[in-house]
Amino acid sequence: MLIGYLGPKGTFSEEAATRYFAGTGASLIAYPTVPEVMEDVSKGVLDQGILPLENTIEGSINLTLDSLADAQNVFVHGELILSVSLQLLGIPFAKLDDIEEVWSISPAIAQCYKFIRGLGASMQLTDSTASAAKLVKEAADVHRAAVASSWAAKEFGLQILASNIQDVALNHTRFVVFSQKDTFRSDADKTMLLITPSQEHAGMLANILQVFATLELNLAWIESRPTKARLGTYQFYMEVQVGIHDERMGKALAILDILGHQVRVLGSFVGGKLQSTEALTF
Repeated sequence: MLIGYLGPKGTFSEEAATRYFAGTGASLIAYPTVPEVMEDVSKGVLDQGILPLENTIEGSINLTLDSLADAQNVFVHGELILSVSLQLLGIPFAKLDDIEEVWSISPAIAQCYKFIRGLGASMQLTDSTASAAKLVKEAADVHRAAVASSWAAKEFGLQILASNIQDVALNHTRFVVFSQKDTFRSDADKTMLLITPSQEHAGMLANILQVFATLELNLAWIESRPTKARLGTYQFYMEVQVGIHDERMGKALAILDILGHQVRVLGSFVGGKLQSTEALTF
């Protein structure tokens, strides 16, 4: 079984993939971009893919949302919620007081801004946390450090100079697992929808939401993205806290269809539990 994830090696995405598919014998393949993972699952080159969907601090990952919309034959069938703990990594024998320059991807730098400012260090951007760790390893300079994961520290042989340096302690990323299979589990407790309204008018979104409220269906997540048809038109990602087989979901979909809205079921699955960074030995 071939699984695609957003690389390179040493990223939180690799950690999420390793945790989700542990014990399955799956082969994990790193991809340089989100759309390439989605495209190869859509083409059948990959059996499944796993990508980040949203983060506590950064919010929804727009590239993943847009890639899901573009891939008409791909369905979400699982998720994993990963606790994101950021560490300051340096080469062996480096000390915290030595650090003058910190490297990482922009969101990681933003999540640790206060800590880095407290060090008085300059900041340099890379294309991933794993790339930052790799560059620090190759530079072999005690004055340089990377903001990355404990996973990256083990991958590149770096030491952790400071732990849990993110400015917000409860930092989680939700990853979705997807494939071409549209067989939804009978015990699913979440359904993800993509709704494209029939037309723009005052109260249009409120009317859509009222359908779910009337049927006592709770929406756990809602996100808007441009339809790309014309400026000012949007489609809505929604996650309902029941499975697709729930009778109320059938009624909701029927009503939305009668109202002329285009509704696509992106997946129905069992909600994932939070994965502790200490839960897996690697």
